[in-house]
Amino acid sequence: MLMLFLAGIAAGVGVALFNWRRGIEAAILLSLLQDPVRKLVPGAPAWLVLAAVPVWLAVLVSAARARQLPVSGFLRMFPRLGGWLKAFAAYLVIPAAISATYGRNSWMITLLGAFVYATVFLMMVAGWRYPRPPAPPVRFLAFYAVAGALMLLGGPLEAMGLQSGHPVIGTEALGHVWVTYRTGAPVHMLSGLFRSPDVMGWHAALVFMVASILALRSKGRMRWIWIGVAVWGLLNIWLCGRRKMLAMVPVFAGGLVLMEFRARNLRRILSLAGTALLIGGLGWYLIASLYRSAAVERFYLSTIEEANERIEFHGIRSVFSTVKQAGFWGYGLGMSQQGVHNIRAEKPRLWQESGPSKLVAELGVPGVALLLGLGTVLLLTMIHVVRRGRSGTGFVLSAGILSILLANGAASVVSAQIFGDPLVAFLLAFLAGLLLADARIPLPGEVAAPPCATGADPVQCEPS
Repeated sequence: MLMLFLAGIAAGVGVALFNWRRGIEAAILLSLLQDPVRKLVPGAPAWLVLAAVPVWLAVLVSAARARQLPVSGFLRMFPRLGGWLKAFAAYLVIPAAISATYGRNSWMITLLGAFVYATVFLMMVAGWRYPRPPAPPVRFLAFYAVAGALMLLGGPLEAMGLQSGHPVIGTEALGHVWVTYRTGAPVHMLSGLFRSPDVMGWHAALVFMVASILALRSKGRMRWIWIGVAVWGLLNIWLCGRRKMLAMVPVFAGGLVLMEFRARNLRRILSLAGTALLIGGLGWYLIASLYRSAAVERFYLSTIEEANERIEFHGIRSVFSTVKQAGFWGYGLGMSQQGVHNIRAEKPRLWQESGPSKLVAELGVPGVALLLGLGTVLLLTMIHVVRRGRSGTGFVLSAGILSILLANGAASVVSAQIFGDPLVAFLLAFLAGLLLADARIPLPGEVAAPPCATGADPVQCEPS
């Protein structure tokens, strides 16, 4: 099994080097498969969590060779965002120096941090260059929705008790049992084919959100198919037992509704409301019919009761505690990254779980302030891009992607562990770039510059 999977990784690298757009699909597919493969390999080696990273790197190398990774062109198209990116990149020299000199072999952690930040940025640029006639964003989203939905088959199978004797289902092969007694009764968290309930819940939420977007864009039979996929994602969110994943649903729906109201398109608003009610109604009917539990319902309802307390603790109090512990400048670049515990180096013991506290621990107070400014400018830029195309057919797509990013941002305030997964980090960065790509597409009535006209943007002169 391991040799077959490694052969698949090699094939994925080959596909990426030949066609970087197809390589992204190969990277996603192999990233989804690495968890069940890991469970089938004796000892469940932790390094398999990073097995698909070479394919992602091959995507970037291939895109750069094809002159499809124009960082300078991206920075010129978004000058204000580019200024903040340059300032943040320059600041990273300070936390890099801190972590590199922290102790024995700590420079390895510095390299890991630099790799993550650089790769996330380059994946956003790749997303910005991805759309072209043979490779529309809708095709990419549909590919992920189908692949993710198939991987979610493990959730209901585990709920049916089929994990015994099937190490690929659940987490017994990893030596873990996920259960919480937060509301007094045991609530078992399911992981299906994935390595943890967090990972399964995140993919279930993304499948739900992507399928909902595609349902709003489709008509006839295809709309019903995507509604069915969205309901399937909703069921698996319920099964995973992770409240933050379920909380992403109302944030996504609220963001999409708000942007539709701002667009003042009554027809789309009614379509959105009808589709949302249909997905929610069918989802609850399926849950109530197959997996209704009073303990699980109380557990999810406690999300509302504890929301203010958890936001205060994870978003505010833990940040102040981290500053007292790590100091004004933090522990250094890479110290709060996922998987650092597997590096044999001198490093601090970090307890931080929320996004704000993990960032303060790694970047320090000035770094978080810069990142907050960068995030604000990025959000305003994406809102501008969405509003620019609100009269076009791609509005639902761009507004939906922005709502996905908002939902993930809200979830990261309470817990950011899932965002250390390479697939999650790279995919979200790619989606951000995919949204920004709308700025390259002329609206009806606008005239695009000839591909290599005098004075045209050099990005437009590159082969597609």
